[in-house]
Amino acid sequence: MAKRKGESGYLAEYGLQLHYVDSIDDLFEFKRWVGERRPGPMGFDTETEGLQPDFDRVRLAQFGDLKQGWAIPFERWGGAVIEILRRYEGEWVLHNSKFDIRSIQAEEPELIWPWHRTHDTMNLAHIVNPLRAKGLKPLGGRLVDPQAVAMQKSLDQDMATHKWNWKTVPIDHPSYWIYAAMDPVLTCHIHEELKEAAVLYKDNYDLEMGTTRVASKMERRGMRVDVPYLEEKDLYLNDRIQVMKAWLWDEFKLDNPTPLRLVDFFEKNNVPMLDKKTKSGKQAMDADVLDSIKHPAAEVVRNIRKAGKLSGTYLQNLLKLRDDNDRVHANIWTMGTRTARMTVTDPALQTLPKKDTTVRSAFIPSDGYGLISFDMDQIEARLMAIFAGSQPMIDAFNSGDDFFLMIASKVYQEMITDKKDPRRQLSKGSVYGKIYGGGPETLADKAGVSFEEMAGFLNKFDRDFPEVTMLQNKLQMLGQQRRGVDGEAWIRTPMGRKLMSDEDKDYTLTNYLIQGHAAELMKKKLVHLDTILPEEAHILMAVHDELVMEAPVEMIPDLMPMIAKELDDFTTHPIPITWGGDYSTTSWGALVD
Repeated sequence: MAKRKGESGYLAEYGLQLHYVDSIDDLFEFKRWVGERRPGPMGFDTETEGLQPDFDRVRLAQFGDLKQGWAIPFERWGGAVIEILRRYEGEWVLHNSKFDIRSIQAEEPELIWPWHRTHDTMNLAHIVNPLRAKGLKPLGGRLVDPQAVAMQKSLDQDMATHKWNWKTVPIDHPSYWIYAAMDPVLTCHIHEELKEAAVLYKDNYDLEMGTTRVASKMERRGMRVDVPYLEEKDLYLNDRIQVMKAWLWDEFKLDNPTPLRLVDFFEKNNVPMLDKKTKSGKQAMDADVLDSIKHPAAEVVRNIRKAGKLSGTYLQNLLKLRDDNDRVHANIWTMGTRTARMTVTDPALQTLPKKDTTVRSAFIPSDGYGLISFDMDQIEARLMAIFAGSQPMIDAFNSGDDFFLMIASKVYQEMITDKKDPRRQLSKGSVYGKIYGGGPETLADKAGVSFEEMAGFLNKFDRDFPEVTMLQNKLQMLGQQRRGVDGEAWIRTPMGRKLMSDEDKDYTLTNYLIQGHAAELMKKKLVHLDTILPEEAHILMAVHDELVMEAPVEMIPDLMPMIAKELDDFTTHPIPITWGGDYSTTSWGALVD
């Protein structure tokens, strides 16, 4: 018979049994259990060698319900696992379904997953409370039983003692397989606690599950990278770093420009710098401080850091992350922020500057394909105008002229038509500052103007567009009222998603409303677009407010207007929500304006 953990603590309270399939008799017992009727969905989970499904093999596959959990060595019984996944006709529940489904599909590429019968407790947990920890064990400890996390501690201790990692821990070691077998059981119990939210927030949940399904497809296909370009550009950047370091030594005898040495250098040369301290109380030398310094050495150090980040964080990382077909399979977090906007890691494309071409040029289409990019047009500014009900801002958008030039023209009471006019940048900085809640000092630094000039512009902006400040004050007051009643300040997006602010930061509710609805609009279009694209076309990436696709070159002329028609919305809001689109047969970087 299968091995079982003794009934104590959490297991005894719920009458649970955990099994390790170690023989053919165990396997038959497992299959008999699978055929039993159960009141809720079947839990599924995997234990892998690491966090990259395209490189790290599955070690254990786990199944469970509210009463029993099974850990199955995949190398030994993988065929049986795939058979169950194909034949089981009930509902499934997973925690971070995208990862486990991708992991099992990497082992069996022909496996078609029944997304229409799948639940995800990580998605549910974020919808219910975006500020709460979403990890399976912490969430289970909070929602089910604190003792449920004890197995995590036991495994951590054994791995530390024996210096094991996820690839080397013995597959039949009790602390490992018990930890694993518990995961689908815990997932089922969390689902039991949260399943009402799937009904209460049905529209949100359906949208997130659809987004998770599409993101899984995007991750699985990946994006092709140009290896010679990556190698050559990385070599060039590192050569430039050495040249710049040599210049610092020749000009200032400044060797190895670490933060401590830079602080010492600028202090000895009486160079003014932003007074910002580290946690230890010493003068900081981060990007903000460096940007404040007007000295040629500071400019060179900024360029060294930029080149180093491009090389290490992106170019070298892309070379490491590519598979045998030179495709990179990034991790797309469908609810990567508290407002449920999507983020991208491994590589960290979410932190990539929007106008960057160095890294984007490394991504190229498949042979015979072209890359298509569609980007939402000024979505945050449009939503701010819509939520504020500011008719002058609405008119500015509907005029067809450049929105930020129209704002600048109204504030300065003269017609401004040149996009290179610095007052346009001042206008843009002010609008987005209102959205993100930045003060005049921060906005002045970002816009490269004096505090007095920025403060003066903001005063005039508030004079001409008072509805924006009224919206901010209204949401902040509403948040404070709700904090007094509910213990937390919150707002709801148009789709009903609840978003909470941190204590003493109720001013962020305006930003959360805008960002939250922008996420809803993006995901709706992502899911809809996935249903209408022909089989030969693929959505590859969603980063910032941009969707990147790939399609056969000969299909692109017909696809572009079809995609634009699907994405643009001219009827729902008083301002059209539009997307700008373009395509390239060379690289993603060629699509950067």
